[in-house]
Amino acid sequence: TWGTYWVWDARLTSVLILFFLYLGLMALRSSIEEESLAAKLTAILALVGIVMLPIIKFSVEFGNTLHQPASVIRAGGPTIDPALLSPLLVMAVGFTLMFVAMHLKAMRNEILRRRVKAMQLAEVERAQAAQLAAAE
Repeated sequence: TWGTYWVWDARLTSVLILFFLYLGLMALRSSIEEESLAAKLTAILALVGIVMLPIIKFSVEFGNTLHQPASVIRAGGPTIDPALLSPLLVMAVGFTLMFVAMHLKAMRNEILRRRVKAMQLAEVERAQAAQLAAAE
């Protein structure tokens, strides 16, 4: 299998399906103008994508695949050498903390964006009301 462009392995194929699902998710979100409808539809599609995660995880154990079975989180304990396991766990914690920080920052930016949009809409309504009052 080395040196081949593509192998129809269970894990590779299921990850490819998930990748196409995420591309569809981004396309769906950007194609709908109304934010609340886009949010609801993409949330539903994301829930469909979550179903793929256990399929990807257990595709190695249930099928005859190219990938090795789990070596860190398993019933008999990790089979990785401790010299590799400790840096792996430290980096996993570090990336998790970085993800949480970036996600909180993105949530803050979205809240601020919605506040600015609401303020702009309120300003437009005030200007329209002032024009109507001046016209009378």
